[in-house]
Amino acid sequence: MVLASMAVLWLIPEDDYFCDGQGSCSPDWITTITGALVVAAVYRGVRLLPLATAAVLPLVATWALFDPDTPTAAGITMAVAACYACLGCLRRVAAARRQRRLAVEIAGPGRHPLPQALRTRPGDAGEQLGCGIVMIAIAVLAIVLGPLDVTPWMGAEDWQWAALVGTVIGLLSLAYYVRDRRRAAALRQGPVPALRVLVREGGGWNDRRTYVFAADDVEGRRPLLSCYTRITDGESRIPVHNRLREAVLFGPPHPGGGLVLVSSDGQQAPRPCIEYDIGPARQEHPDDRPETPAPGAAPLSWGPGIGSRWCAVLIQGTMIAFVACALTVLGGMPFGGRVFPAIFILGSTPLIATQFSWRVTADSAGLWALEGRRVRHIPWDELSQVWLRGRGFRIDRGDGAPGAEIYGVVAPASLNRRFRRRPEALLTVDGIRALQDDPALRPTMRSAPADRGRPLSLALIVLNAALALALLVLG
Repeated sequence: MVLASMAVLWLIPEDDYFCDGQGSCSPDWITTITGALVVAAVYRGVRLLPLATAAVLPLVATWALFDPDTPTAAGITMAVAACYACLGCLRRVAAARRQRRLAVEIAGPGRHPLPQALRTRPGDAGEQLGCGIVMIAIAVLAIVLGPLDVTPWMGAEDWQWAALVGTVIGLLSLAYYVRDRRRAAALRQGPVPALRVLVREGGGWNDRRTYVFAADDVEGRRPLLSCYTRITDGESRIPVHNRLREAVLFGPPHPGGGLVLVSSDGQQAPRPCIEYDIGPARQEHPDDRPETPAPGAAPLSWGPGIGSRWCAVLIQGTMIAFVACALTVLGGMPFGGRVFPAIFILGSTPLIATQFSWRVTADSAGLWALEGRRVRHIPWDELSQVWLRGRGFRIDRGDGAPGAEIYGVVAPASLNRRFRRRPEALLTVDGIRALQDDPALRPTMRSAPADRGRPLSLALIVLNAALALALLVLG
C-alpha cells in the first residue's frame, strides 16, 4: 500500500513519463526497469526485515506529511498507509517473539554444546556483504559521474536512478548480512536446546531446502520447519536425497532462528552428516503427501495443466498485443526502445513452448521427456535422480549422458496452496520417484511415439521471430 502510494505520487506529476508532449509517445524503459527493481527490492526487505521496516515507516510518514511539494491529500493518504504498515510489522515482530519463547519452552531445560566443527564457525553471510559493498560502490560512482556528464549513453537522470537502485539494494544487502550474523552468533554463544527429529533433503515444494519433521512423523506428512543448509567441511558426506532419516536438531525450533542438524547420510555404509543453516528457518504449512501411481500395464503420462497453458497463452497474447500497439498506436518509438522488447520476445520462446507442451511419459523402456524441441529417452537402468529446481525439474542420468531439463512449469508454492492443488510438475516428480524406488509400479507396455508429445518450439520460433522483426523494422 505504501509503495503504491509513493508510485502514484511520483508518476502522476510526470507528464513526460510515457509521452514528451511534443510528438509521438516514447516509453522510458530505463525508468521502468529501475523503478521495478527498487519496488521489488523494497518489497523483499519489508517481508524479511519487519523490525527495520517498522523503524523506517514513521520516517516515511513524517516526510509525506511535511514535504512542501506533496499535496495534502496525498501526504495524508501515504502517512496513514505507512502507520498501518508499521503496526502490521510490529505485530509480526511480536508474534515472532512469542514463537521463539514457546519454542524454548517446548525444547525443555536441557542444553548441549554445538559440534566442535561448528563452534568457531561464524556463519556464512559473505555473499550479502559482498553484494552490499558492490552496490554501495556503484551508487557512489553514479553520484560522482552524474553531474560530470562523461558518458554519452547515460544522462544525469539515468545516473540518479542508478544511484537510487545501488543505494536501496546495497543497504538491504548489508541489513541481511547483519541479520544473518546475529542469528549465527546467537546460536554459537553457548549451549543450546537439542531435539530428536526427522529430516529430509528436498521432496517438498523446493528440493533445495531441508525439511524438519517431528520425531513421531515417520511418514513425513507435516513438515515443521525448512531452511537452506550447507554441509560442513571434513568428514561430512552429502546425504541421500528425498529420504527421511533421524537427526538431532541444535537450536530453538522456531521460524527465523538458526539451526544445526547432525545425522547420518542415509547410505548403506553410513557416515556422519553435519549441516548448518545458510538462511533463517521458515515455518512450513501442512503439505500434500507425494502421490504414488497405481501399478498397471498402460504407460503413464504427465503434462501441462490448464494453469500452465493459460499462462503460456497469456504471455504470448500480451506480446502480440504489445507489438500491434507499438505498430499502430505508439508509432515512432526510438530504436533503443524497441531492442529490449524484441530481445524479450525472442528469449521467452523456449519458456512459452515448455509451458504449453511439456510432457513426460513412463513406459516399459523408461522415461520419454519432451523438453522444447526434442524428446529425450532415459532408460530405467540409467535413471539417476529427479530434482525440483526453481520453477521446474531436472531428470539426471547416471551414465553422464544429458538428461532432461523442464523449467518454468512450477508455480509459486503460495499460489498452489491458495488453490489447494498439487501442480502437475510436482505430481510428475512424485510419480518418477515412486517408479524409480519400486520397479513393480512401472508400466509393462511400450508407449507409441504420438503419446510422447509433439514439440511446439519451431512454430513459436517462427511467430516470435516475425514479431521481433516487425517491431525492429516497422516500429
